[in-house]
Amino acid sequence: MANSDPWIGKQVGNYRFVEIINSGAFGSVYKGTHLHFEHDPVVAIKLPRATFPEEERSEFIKEAQLQRQLRYLHILPILDAGFQNGIPYIVTMYAAGGSLSGRLGKRHGQALPIDEALVILTQVGQALHYAHQHQPSVVHRDLKPENILFDEKSNVLLADFGIAVLLSSIHTGLVGPGGTPPYMAPEQFEGLASPKSDQYALGCIAYELLTGWKLFRIPNPTLEAWWYHHAKVEPVPPRQYNPQLPTRIEQAILIAISQDRVKRHRDVSAFIQAMTGNNEQRIVEGVVPYDTGYLSSTTTKPPVGTTLLTYRGHSAGAMAINWSPDGRRIASGSFGVNIWQAE
Repeated sequence: MANSDPWIGKQVGNYRFVEIINSGAFGSVYKGTHLHFEHDPVVAIKLPRATFPEEERSEFIKEAQLQRQLRYLHILPILDAGFQNGIPYIVTMYAAGGSLSGRLGKRHGQALPIDEALVILTQVGQALHYAHQHQPSVVHRDLKPENILFDEKSNVLLADFGIAVLLSSIHTGLVGPGGTPPYMAPEQFEGLASPKSDQYALGCIAYELLTGWKLFRIPNPTLEAWWYHHAKVEPVPPRQYNPQLPTRIEQAILIAISQDRVKRHRDVSAFIQAMTGNNEQRIVEGVVPYDTGYLSSTTTKPPVGTTLLTYRGHSAGAMAINWSPDGRRIASGSFGVNIWQAE
């Protein structure tokens, strides 16, 4: 019962605990309210079970600062973090729509509708792509349904970058073991991580959403058994579980979960592009600056709908649009931005 929890009614920082949301090996998560700004939205307060020696507290704060820098539409925002009486806490936006794990539990082993699954996977992919393009690159390392949350409108909020690592480039780095075995890439069992490790985990989740089955089911598994299956066992092709699945999507998933990371998609956005069938051209390396000189030098007005400028382009549906100040052009954004003639 909520009232039996010793934290209910107590406070940490400027927040008061009002109700427990979840508790497990990782720690506990509570709903909370601001002590002074009573009209502020409800927040989530996470209390990790781990205790931190004095010398490790600065590292905890650095990790929280990193996560706070990842400000993106589909990444759960951190509002506050710190220690109180030696106890670490993290305050985030409250995800009113629950988790993907909870949503799957209600399906009782049935695959999600393809359109619904692709929307979720696209939004998770966008969040990962943003983190991977961050400087330095941020690799999540623990992507799983429990860490994919939803707001009240069912938009994805990717959470728990708690074991994320910073890499000086997008290449594979030696970072030590970490992750959740059913979704870990083979190289993670060897202490290696890269953006392609996150792609593998997203491939495992895509497999589960679109078939109703986890990639591997192992009775009473050990860590070694998980490693063996991810590294040596060929998975059942998704269409054997879901014959309605388009071949294009099956092939995209099988490439993403290749045991050899070199054979996986170039990046997460290429994986999403392969699943959705959107073949619009995009620029992967770097960002071309917005060239106002190019636009102002256009002397002949092009037809409505003409793409005037692309940098990165779209590899999924546009997530946002906006007008230019003069009302003549529209900017549409997903993984990147397109500029369109609007008059």
